[in-house]
Amino acid sequence: MQPQRRLSTLHLLGLFAFTALALNDDRFILGVGSFKLSPFDVLFVAIVFVKMLRLADPGAYALPRGALGMLLGLQTLSVIYLLLVSLHHPGIDTGDVARDLRIVFYFLCTPFLCYKDIDSPAAYAVLQKYIVAACLAVATLMLLEQLQGFNVANPLRNVRLGVWAIPFGVVSLLYFRKTLNVSGPKAYILTLYMLLALVFSLNRSQYLQLMVSVLLAVMLASGSDIRRRVVLIFAPAAVAGLLVFASIGYLDVLTNRVFSVERLDEDSSYGARIQEMQGQMDSFAESPVFGKGAGFRSWVMGENGFELSTFAHNSWAFYLMKFGVVGTIMIMLPPLLILLLTLFRRYAHPGLELHRRYLLATAPMYIFVDSLSGGLAYAPKTAFTGFLLCYCLSLMRNARAMPVPPAPADPSPRPAAPRRPLPRVLPHA
Repeated sequence: MQPQRRLSTLHLLGLFAFTALALNDDRFILGVGSFKLSPFDVLFVAIVFVKMLRLADPGAYALPRGALGMLLGLQTLSVIYLLLVSLHHPGIDTGDVARDLRIVFYFLCTPFLCYKDIDSPAAYAVLQKYIVAACLAVATLMLLEQLQGFNVANPLRNVRLGVWAIPFGVVSLLYFRKTLNVSGPKAYILTLYMLLALVFSLNRSQYLQLMVSVLLAVMLASGSDIRRRVVLIFAPAAVAGLLVFASIGYLDVLTNRVFSVERLDEDSSYGARIQEMQGQMDSFAESPVFGKGAGFRSWVMGENGFELSTFAHNSWAFYLMKFGVVGTIMIMLPPLLILLLTLFRRYAHPGLELHRRYLLATAPMYIFVDSLSGGLAYAPKTAFTGFLLCYCLSLMRNARAMPVPPAPADPSPRPAAPRRPLPRVLPHA
């Protein structure tokens, strides 16, 4: 196991995810033309700066081999391709190009910038602490907004982007309570706190994400402790929640929200989303191979309507419109291979295997569901996606570097082998 470096990107990576989830608010954003500068943008620049300072270390020039080297090579080709095809597009503003490339580079480049610094159990504990801290901060902000504007007749639906991470925090407290140094009662209270914020958000996709992630976490757990903890947390929470929500009249709000999927045609926002997707696919049909280019803008219902470039409710339509089939494949291939090569194999090291199961229960579901509602077209969400891919990539590297601890010796003494009875000798007649 390698010692921690003096110039490490570990805490910058954690803050990168934390600010993308909890501080993606207009109060923290500085507008520079059509480009919006956020705290996580500054942290990404800080990560690149630290990597540049480390170039003086001879070990910084050592390129990875095997699967890691292949993934790095594909990522390099993708970055070069995107830069080349984005150099000159008549009529497209440079700030808009930078905005779109930022969205892509956050999940394409972050894993390879930081994965070497996740090199010990202590480093993984740091990542877990940032995940739970971000989820608690998001939950606090959401509940404060509910307290200010709570109204059963006109409920507040919270669309804060960080709500997507709350299932990660819940599963973290199930898997890594001792790593986080959180007692059982405290973990129970923190879990209920995040669940309360998630329920009041009225986001159906997050309900589905939480249900599937917890179910997978239980199925992937090696022992019965996780299953027992889930029952002890969710069974009382469900009963108490039903009673409390029924008493304040909020149960009907939840029921209508959850079971209104079949009435989406009556939802005006749903109709706008259909128009957005149709507009994006029409633009894709005009240039299907290479796309319209990074920074391309188009609108639904005129320039006063929805802008397809930044308000995309389907990530795949967004990428096909901007980068075409070739660009979309080159962008998505490295992240997909990272997930396949790191999460769908077992690790001999028990610590790495536990982190693999945690990520397998949470990350693919998050990326799949979130991409269908535009998650990979928003910079804060792609920043968190880059954080997760970096987490995954570190498992592959550490599987070679971390020695497998020896199996504990059995302290119980082995029972002595039964002695064979001597043959009886019959007396002579």
